[in-house]
Amino acid sequence: MFRRATIALACLSFAIPAAAQFSLKEIKAASKDPKAFTVDQTSVEIVKIGPAVTPLDDAIAPEPGLGDTIPVLDSIVNLGEKIWKIINDNKPVVNVKVQYATALPEGIKSWAQMGGWQRPKGTIYELTAKNAYGSQVIKLRYQVLRTIGGNYEGKGKYLTAVTVEPLLIEAAWGYHLSVDANVPDASIVNVGTSTDPIAAMTPQLGWIISTAIKQSQGKSIYYLQGDGVFQEIGGPFRREGDKANAAIAKAVEETLRL
Repeated sequence: MFRRATIALACLSFAIPAAAQFSLKEIKAASKDPKAFTVDQTSVEIVKIGPAVTPLDDAIAPEPGLGDTIPVLDSIVNLGEKIWKIINDNKPVVNVKVQYATALPEGIKSWAQMGGWQRPKGTIYELTAKNAYGSQVIKLRYQVLRTIGGNYEGKGKYLTAVTVEPLLIEAAWGYHLSVDANVPDASIVNVGTSTDPIAAMTPQLGWIISTAIKQSQGKSIYYLQGDGVFQEIGGPFRREGDKANAAIAKAVEETLRL
């Protein structure tokens, strides 16, 4: 009997998702009631709460060394992070002072070489998920931060300090949440003119919800411009019939395939 139980436990352990480590108590509870530890993928949704009341003033990172290279205004690059962790196993790990993306002219060494930066802006969202019984098991509240309007000698509108800050994390016992950000190089483009560029960026927010039974994952996609345009273009956002966003999402998808 002891040997059979050992073999059964070994087989169950082998099936556990690798994204998180689970305790023996979590494994036993999940095996007794799988529905309680299975995310209903159709229940996952993101609701826009609204703009941040007091966006962080320190969202722009500390100034690196300045350079003397003449910038190429219509060639826009990310001098910051491309991929970074936001939440690891229910714990926030993001540091908005150092983990962020930019869309700046090629040749610029620092956002501080530019002028016209506006105060940081933040938009707050809430991601929720339910289990197979319909009980809420995940609530994540976060804000998408960005600083817009930067120009070089009066030309262009660029982005810096683009990041995601977790504000609230609630996970039912036995559920493990991890979230990361990804800014593909191909998504950083100039949507203005060659003489007066407008930087655009399409950051992606990916999440993994894991239990001892199953792993669920998904992502949301945002579209930002240096002149202040900001939209959700992909993900389980709770809303109906937005043709403009659908058109942008299709255009972005085609760009990323090039």
